[in-house]
Amino acid sequence: MKKNSYLTVAAVVLILVAATGGYYYFFMKEKLPVIAEPTPFELTNAVDGKQFSSEDGKVKVLTFFYSNCPDICPLTLNDYRKLEKQLRAEELYGTDVELVAVTVDPKVDTQKVLKKYASNFEANAKGWKVLTGDDVVIDRLTRQLNFYYSKAESGLVTHGTQMFILDRDNKVRAISSMAKTTDEPVDLEEVMTSVKQLAKE
Repeated sequence: MKKNSYLTVAAVVLILVAATGGYYYFFMKEKLPVIAEPTPFELTNAVDGKQFSSEDGKVKVLTFFYSNCPDICPLTLNDYRKLEKQLRAEELYGTDVELVAVTVDPKVDTQKVLKKYASNFEANAKGWKVLTGDDVVIDRLTRQLNFYYSKAESGLVTHGTQMFILDRDNKVRAISSMAKTTDEPVDLEEVMTSVKQLAKE
């Protein structure tokens, strides 16, 4: 009888611990911090030629790139395709979350050039925003996000490797990393965890 009492108490304690943990996970989960608040911007989406405004109320996965990049840019945009697939599965693609790629070489990466480039990744205008436009706007955005880039006379652009997760109010709430190599892709799980949390806010 005494043994059964101990077992009953232990079971109750386990249930309470599980219930408390579940409550904190679902209701008290810590919010992602505000890391930066870039100025709202407008650029051209090369996929459909339309003007894009960052003030569209959607969560954004944002990376910088340039079309002549030989390595990490195409690897990262290829991982965008995988993100698109996961976002579609969660019914977030295009409606709540969009994939944003901003060129840091807008004089070369015209709308016509980037439209063709984006087709290599089967980008569609519903959720992909492959952006070009005023280099002043792009330069301001990179500075506000502390994203380094520099173009050599050869045309090669040296640039940072950060990816930014922005909430519906255009505030940076998480930073991830672009793909480094085929063996070091974008951390899709990390990105999806952040965007799903922000999509619920």
